[in-house]
Amino acid sequence: MADLPRHVILNANLIPGGTLGSPWRRATKPPEHFTSIDHYLDVARVAERGLLDAVFLADSPDVQAKDWNSPSRLLDPFVAQTVIAAHTERIGLVVTATTSYNDPYNLARSFAALAAVSGGRVGWNYVVTGGDAAARNYSLDAAPPKSERYARAEEFIDVVTALWDSAPAGSIVGDKASGRYLDPALVRPIDHDGTFFRVAGPLKTPPLPHGRPVLIQAGASTHGVELGARTADAIYSAHVDPTSAMDRRAEIRRRAADAGRDPDSVKLLPGLIVVLAGTEAAARERERELIDLIPDDVQLLNLAERLGVDPALLDLDAPFPWGAIPDENTDAGSRGQRAVLLENVRRTGSDTRGAARLLASGSVHAKVVGDAQQVADFITDWFVSGACDGFNLMIDELPGGLEDFVEQVLPILRGRGIFRTEYDTTSLRGHYGL
Repeated sequence: MADLPRHVILNANLIPGGTLGSPWRRATKPPEHFTSIDHYLDVARVAERGLLDAVFLADSPDVQAKDWNSPSRLLDPFVAQTVIAAHTERIGLVVTATTSYNDPYNLARSFAALAAVSGGRVGWNYVVTGGDAAARNYSLDAAPPKSERYARAEEFIDVVTALWDSAPAGSIVGDKASGRYLDPALVRPIDHDGTFFRVAGPLKTPPLPHGRPVLIQAGASTHGVELGARTADAIYSAHVDPTSAMDRRAEIRRRAADAGRDPDSVKLLPGLIVVLAGTEAAARERERELIDLIPDDVQLLNLAERLGVDPALLDLDAPFPWGAIPDENTDAGSRGQRAVLLENVRRTGSDTRGAARLLASGSVHAKVVGDAQQVADFITDWFVSGACDGFNLMIDELPGGLEDFVEQVLPILRGRGIFRTEYDTTSLRGHYGL
């Protein structure tokens, strides 16, 4: 790469208890701790001590297979990140919210309010929710077709960003002589009248002196890539090798340029599972122990959900059922992550049990298992080669694994000049170099 960004972007993905296996089963904290705000705060404070860019909170509107057997994000992400904002000073706060089952005015106002109380440290990870289970929570019998969901998402984002722009910085004049507080020439209605929404505006919110909240997109389908290239500041993706990440980054940059955007304005941030120990052998043993904590029936259910198949079609002691896998154009499951998993199953020749363990080990994401030097080398190689702009860190155990990462890996990255030694900006947009 000719011009390196200031530093590699690193978000801490807050998966209660940790990413790999069932770490809550061997933790000293009581099980209920991992769905409490205290656990969220523990992770956020470690992340801020390490000068990471953001705490990333994923979310889904329905209970999924994995939620029955391990702690999941049961707290509403807006509420959780608002509390985290009050107990931190610089770390970014990424909230996941769906465009499928929200209202753009309400969502725009919530994000603007969180941006105001946090000093501009906010990002919106926008997702397009599929699956009939989620739809039934919102008075529908089934999820709308994918093309309709993405058309709604595109208009939704246009409305939200227009609302954020409807009360720009400087719109509070506070003229005591005339008694005018807001400038009517700057606070403008948006008068949107589209296919899915009719929104007059303007947004009732404080101005956004740090700019709009950062927009982050997750979705690997053709619809998702196109939407992200047109609207997102950062893309959260699943890749297992730097070549595929580099290809995706080049594709997104090309599509962004075609949409009239600066290609450098869109950051690619793959998920990265980290299993860190004193030696590679110790790290691999730690990985094995964590995966072994997942009961067989849970591994089978998780695999069935990821593949989009009936669990009755799977037998852990049988060959992998290639004939039962849905067509790649189906709406079942996450298409991008399913494709990566299937590629790994085919490459390794795994049976059904092997496929379940591949999924449990995080095979749909990049992963590094080793000592601090190996983890730092992995991050450096991907970043310097131009494969990505940073990572969403998916630490095996939280908060302990993140503490080890902060104390052991970050000093190496700082010594190489690719990670900050102090926060030099106050907003998430500033942290990302946007």
